[in-house]
Order: sequence, then structure tokens, then C-alpha cells
Amino acid sequence: MEDKEIVQKIIEKDPKAIEDLINKYGKLIFGVINKILNSSNERWEIEECFNDILMTLWKNMYLYKEEKGKLINFIISVAKFKAIDYKRKIQKKNNVIELKEEVLRKEEFQDEIDINDQEGFYNLIKELKEKDKEIFIRRYLLDESMEKISKDLNLSKEYIYNKLSRGRKKIQRKIGGDLDVRSGTNK
Repeated sequence: MEDKEIVQKIIEKDPKAIEDLINKYGKLIFGVINKILNSSNERWEIEECFNDILMTLWKNMYLYKEEKGKLINFIISVAKFKAIDYKRKIQKKNNVIELKEEVLRKEEFQDEIDINDQEGFYNLIKELKEKDKEIFIRRYLLDESMEKISKDLNLSKEYIYNKLSRGRKKIQRKIGGDLDVRSGTNK
């Protein structure tokens, strides 16, 4: 099937058009996803991203203009941006989980705060100073780079590193543990 036909049928919401799109461009879409998400991600995450890309194309195909470029380039762009979004979401989730697991190494505290619960994260940082809270949230929830935080807050990267390190130690003391952050062992 020609690209023009696929585009028109998707705009008209013909379900068969998605099958045609998958047959023609499915391997390409998976290739883009795999390049960005790498093989370190679970298969279901890759498939979820693929389905999300198809849904985005289904809902937004009317934005494609043939005079601005080929359909393949439009599909690659959508796939690339969706895969990058998924990578950010996965990294953000992993950063929050890593921080919580690092702080909650002692078994008695692991049951108190749900690893997937952001409220637990906010409860842990609520006693930090406002600037320290902002640094923690930007780094561990928003997954911002040290460079971006440093630039946006007009602070040195060393200062940011120190604030994060001291904040983790405060949180550890708050929950009653003197854990070595790097090794996870008691001091």
C-alpha cells in the first residue's frame, strides 16, 4: 500500500490502515525504539512504547504534510521522541527507586514506605531546607542533570553534589540508620 493511502485511511480512522502501517514500517519503529531504549529494558516496556507510538500516529496523522517531507521521516520523528520520553520516564522511576532503596536498606523501614510511592519520597525530604528539597526533586524525581540544575540555580556542580550527599545523610539519620551510602552497610 502506498504512503498516501495509509495516511488517508489513518486520518479516516480505518483500523486496517494501522495493520498496513505496521507491515510497512513496524521493523523500522522497533529499530528506533531499540536504539534509544537499548536492550536493557524489559520487553513489555518496548512493546508499550511501540503501542504508544502507533496510538500517537493514529491520533495525529492529520499533522503529517507530504510537502514537508516523506512519511518515513514523520514516523521516525514520532518514534524517536516517544522512545526518548519513555527512556526519561524509566530513568526517573529508577532514580526515585534507587534513592529510596539506598535510604531504606534496613528491613524495618522497607515496609513503612512503598518504593513506588512518591508521597514517601516527599515525606523523607520534607525536613530539608527549601533549596535542598528543590535540588532533590529536580535530581531524583525530574531526572535533571547536574549541569542543568547547576545552571538553573546558578550554583556550582560541587555545591549540588555536596547538598545531595548531605541530604542523603540527613535522611538516613532521620529514619534511624547510619548507613554507608556507597556500600549500604552500617557504619
